[in-house]
Amino acid sequence: MWLVSSMLKVPKPEASPAASWTSAGRIAAAATLILSAAFPLASHLMAGLIGPRTERTIDWIQWIANHPDLANLMKVFELLALPFLFGTALVYVLLSRQRSPRLAYAGGILLGCGLVGLSAVEGYETLAYTLAQDGRFELATLADPVDAMSSVPAIVMLLLLVLGAFFGLLTLAVALWRSGAVPRAAVLI
Repeated sequence: MWLVSSMLKVPKPEASPAASWTSAGRIAAAATLILSAAFPLASHLMAGLIGPRTERTIDWIQWIANHPDLANLMKVFELLALPFLFGTALVYVLLSRQRSPRLAYAGGILLGCGLVGLSAVEGYETLAYTLAQDGRFELATLADPVDAMSSVPAIVMLLLLVLGAFFGLLTLAVALWRSGAVPRAAVLI
């Protein structure tokens, strides 16, 4: 029972680092957290509701070529999420740095590297969307290099994303847990 009550314990507002922020700063932080989740959610909902029902790259490339407006809207939502994801990392660091500065900064740097990798992946996908809609390229030929991603820069891009995002989020979660700035249940979620 103690574990559950400690997980749901809401910190006192004056104990939170956000208490010293201006009201505009708190609103900006809240909007950043909301929009960093809302834009990818919109993109994924569109993909799930109107996208092809397959995981094969060639089917996605053909769908992009046949539905350029919807595909571009989905990609725009993914791209609009990026600045808010960087902002979310900053909010996490600002909330956790008082009690765990080393963990907060290390997690922020790692997550920043992961988000750089995500930005590169989004750029790679944007190029694939553009080439699929161009009409001068055979889609099956285009799908092979998009699917393979086996060049050294592509591997570095994916390593930045996967390792940076995983270890950055894990480190920031520990820093947030230790900070007591947010309910511990929120950290687990």
